[in-house]
Amino acid sequence: MKNQSVLAFGAAALLVAAGCGYSAPYRTTGPAMSDQGVQVGIAGVRCWVNREADPMIETTTEDDQVGLDLKLQISNNSDQIAELSEGQIRLADADIPMTAATSPGRSRVIDVLPGETKQVRLAFMPAGAADCRRNFELELANSVEVAGSLVPLAPIDFEAKR
Repeated sequence: MKNQSVLAFGAAALLVAAGCGYSAPYRTTGPAMSDQGVQVGIAGVRCWVNREADPMIETTTEDDQVGLDLKLQISNNSDQIAELSEGQIRLADADIPMTAATSPGRSRVIDVLPGETKQVRLAFMPAGAADCRRNFELELANSVEVAGSLVPLAPIDFEAKR
C-alpha cells in the first residue's frame, strides 16, 4: 500500500511539474489562419521579470528584464508538409512601437506533416519591456512555408497577463 501511495504521489508531482508555469494568454487575437490550411496560435504563455537586487546572486538576465516563453500550436490542414522556421518569428512590444522586435533564443526548422498538429516552445527576451502586463505582437510573416512558398499569416496580438 505504501508503494502505491508513493507511486501515486510521484505521478501527480510529475504531472504538475510538466504543466507548471504556462497559462493561457489574458487576451489574444489568434490563431492566425492561412488560405493554405495552416493555423498558428498561442497555446500557452509564461512571463516573468527579473527583479534581483542582490549583486552577489548572478542571474542570466539583466535587472528588470522581461522573459517571455510561448507555447505555439501549429496545425497543418494542407496536403503538403508545412515548415515552421523559428528564427523568422519576431516578438514586438506593441506598447513601445519604436522598440526593435526580438527573435527567439533558438532557430530550428520544424516539419509539420499534413493533418498534424504540433506544439513548439519559444523563449524571448523582449527589449524595452519592464513588465508582463503589456500588449505584445507575435509577427509570423516569413515563418511558415508550404511546398517552398511562404504562407501569409497575420500577426497575433496578445497580453501575457492581466
